[in-house]
Amino acid sequence: MSGEKSKGKISPSLIVAIVVIIILLAALVYYATLPPKVEVVPTVVPTTIIQTALKTETLPGTTIVRTEERTIVQTAVTTVAPTRPKLVIYGRATFVPPQMYWVEKKAREWAAGKGVDVEITWIPVAEIGTKLTAAVEAGAPPDLVINGHPVARFAEAGLLLPLDDIVEKLNESDIYEVKRATTRWGGHYYAISTMFEITWIHARTDLIKKAGAENLWPPKNLDELYELAKKLNDPAHEVWGLGIPLGLKGYDAWWQFQHYWIAYGGAMMESKTPEGILIGKEPYRSGLKKAFEMYVKMWKEGLTPPDSGEWVDASNNQAYINGRIAMAINPLSIYYALVTSKPELAAVTSLAPVLPVSIDLGDESCFVFKATKYPDLAKDLIYYLFKDKDDYTKGFCEASSWYAFPIFKSQVQKISERWKKGEFKYFAVDPAKVVEAIRYFESGSWPLLERNTVCEGFREGFIWTEMIQRVVLKGEDMDKIIDEYHNRFVEEIKRVYGGK
Repeated sequence: MSGEKSKGKISPSLIVAIVVIIILLAALVYYATLPPKVEVVPTVVPTTIIQTALKTETLPGTTIVRTEERTIVQTAVTTVAPTRPKLVIYGRATFVPPQMYWVEKKAREWAAGKGVDVEITWIPVAEIGTKLTAAVEAGAPPDLVINGHPVARFAEAGLLLPLDDIVEKLNESDIYEVKRATTRWGGHYYAISTMFEITWIHARTDLIKKAGAENLWPPKNLDELYELAKKLNDPAHEVWGLGIPLGLKGYDAWWQFQHYWIAYGGAMMESKTPEGILIGKEPYRSGLKKAFEMYVKMWKEGLTPPDSGEWVDASNNQAYINGRIAMAINPLSIYYALVTSKPELAAVTSLAPVLPVSIDLGDESCFVFKATKYPDLAKDLIYYLFKDKDDYTKGFCEASSWYAFPIFKSQVQKISERWKKGEFKYFAVDPAKVVEAIRYFESGSWPLLERNTVCEGFREGFIWTEMIQRVVLKGEDMDKIIDEYHNRFVEEIKRVYGGK
């Protein structure tokens, strides 16, 4: 029995061997059925950056900077809001701030009503000409100019819009002819004159009385003015008889001498031709020499402060306000300063015309450049400044203590009526008569009586002032100086208008 049971049993070692074999087979099956290993290689996606770079390319004699072109991959659709029209304005700053306040107020009032933006830049008197010229040469003039100069060179070059319709709407016949003449070229108006800026003799009546010179006030001519200056001259007490501006960079030196040049019989031009230049021709040459002789005499006799050879436009004003001079020839910017800061001095100041030739310095004008994108708006703004003539007279003229006189006959008559009723008695004569007697203007020629490119150039470039200085301060020979400047003027006429 025990022999049969041994034959039917499986040995333990055999079982272990079978298990091992099964495990090994399972492992082989497992590894044999694993997916093949795939090596993962990272994908590099390039980032595109659009750059704008400046490249410099050097060419013979110069260097050119170019901008690298950009590639536009996608353009987004955007909605651009419409922009308001904008007028860029240059204004000539004045010595009386209320004038600028009034212009600013009117311009912004007009702009608000029209839905327009305005940008006004006020430029000093001595810089307005050069800045405007530079802007035009750079191809970037303002849309319009208010109270500025020069005008003739731009009008004659065809750069301005005609303003005939504005003059007509303002009633052409109500504007004084001399103011129309200074804004007209080739039968069309290219500017609206801002004002009369009349020269007056400012005189200290207390000093006249103290000197016993009442019989010389007001002087009837420039010779009497010289006699009065001698009576009032008191350098020992730091008071000189008459302020005579002679500084190179001031317009005052030019136009004050202009009184003497005209009054003593000198003349500038009768036509825009070489033959029409009269400066050095007799009898006009002798007239210019007499003017020089009077100036040299007053300078050598010390009737003006010794530093007046360096004066700029504000110096005459300051000298009178500070009591250094008994008389000054000037527009009423002096009187405005007295009224606002030294009323006690205003009370003893009297004003008289510079006989026989008071001069209008009011070449300041409003004009529009053709390059403007908004010609109708620019013209409409100029019209808006003047259309309410009473407001213009009150805000721009009377607020300046009549440094500015209106260009309209109807307004000057109103001033005359007030003077006759006792207002403005500091005027020794009816101011309307002085306005109506004006025949000469600062940047114009005579006897031709027009503004032109050459006249403006000599004035704006201080060339006349240089001429005066060379004779009066440096003592150069008058005849040589007259010949030199006559020839320079002729050459400039040839350059601009032609001729031999």
